[in-house]
Amino acid sequence: MGEMLNQINEQMATLSPAVHYWMNWMSIIFFASLFFVWKRTAPRYVFISIILTMLVAMCVYHFSGSIHLLGIAHLIIWLPLFYYLVKFEILHEDFKYASAYGVWLSLLMATIVISLVFDVRDIALVAMGHK
Repeated sequence: MGEMLNQINEQMATLSPAVHYWMNWMSIIFFASLFFVWKRTAPRYVFISIILTMLVAMCVYHFSGSIHLLGIAHLIIWLPLFYYLVKFEILHEDFKYASAYGVWLSLLMATIVISLVFDVRDIALVAMGHK
């Protein structure tokens, strides 16, 4: 496990600063779910998704050896999460965009969409042999 983490860190070190800023942003926005877990169910699912994403990503890396395929974990975990958030939070009659929770959830969902676009791109580039 330690060796695999070292390999991941070596590959991550080659990524551009912009990618590192994006990954930091994703960490911040997902871990911000902890501010809301005591009052709502959806942030609990968001926090659980962080853990599941890490576990699935480790499996993907174990089998592929490429950090460019870690987005597979996002597709597996975040697509159902996104659907849930839209159906049970955003479309709920009590949802308020102009609240701390509404702002956080909006930023989270935008982050998920942007990340998934890049993930699909990376997976396609790997499949075509460009990464």
